[in-house]
Amino acid sequence: MLIHLLLISFLLISFRPNYRYVYAENEYYARIMYEHVYLYRQANNDESVSNIYFELPKTYFVKLIDRAGDDFYCAEYNGITGYVKKNSVRAIASTPTNPYLTNISFRVYADASRDMRSYPAIDNTLSEQITYIPLYTKNIQYIASTAGQELVPNRTNIWYYCKFISDKTYYGYIYSDFCDEMTPIYDNNEQVTYVDNPSFLVDTSETNTIKDSKVLGIVIAVMCIPSFVFVILIIKGKHILDFHKSKKEIIDY
Repeated sequence: MLIHLLLISFLLISFRPNYRYVYAENEYYARIMYEHVYLYRQANNDESVSNIYFELPKTYFVKLIDRAGDDFYCAEYNGITGYVKKNSVRAIASTPTNPYLTNISFRVYADASRDMRSYPAIDNTLSEQITYIPLYTKNIQYIASTAGQELVPNRTNIWYYCKFISDKTYYGYIYSDFCDEMTPIYDNNEQVTYVDNPSFLVDTSETNTIKDSKVLGIVIAVMCIPSFVFVILIIKGKHILDFHKSKKEIIDY
């Protein structure tokens, strides 16, 4: 029985869970090749305000996560995950030094641009207020731009998607017309090598772990049977001995 217990302990150590999440055979980034390339919320051609996060800056990169049908990649840009059209980007063979626009900031100087919204619009049926930004705030981090509702007639319909850190970190849209002191934005001229067919793998590690756990349970159950039988025999033997002992005492008496 001691041998069985030692074997069970060994199996418990050997079959410990090992969770890994692998989306791609290699880590791939892809360069944004054209103007008006969008990061979509859903993998479809709907180019309405409700389905577009923002326009991705040409010459910069998205990180590819997985394929999403025939026409899209699931991709990440600067911490925001969405979808990008395959024919708008080209995968590269290395990790770029500066994949995203970073350290770009601006200031708001009028009330019309202080309202950070969940969508680039003030229509309350679609867009909600996220927070109200103090006037002349400068530490607003620019991520990208997108077309939205023209808040002031005959001005502009461009909104900034940005990050604002106050009591907590907020992400949302600010109407661009009353913003200034924007950090200069330059193209990314990093030299890269392009690849035609990035290779993605389906993650099976968690499934395998679950299967391994089931196998482990079966093995342990089978190995416990001899020990269980051994215990039953001991108990049964003790009862037999007690019976014969009591019988002998009665006869002697």
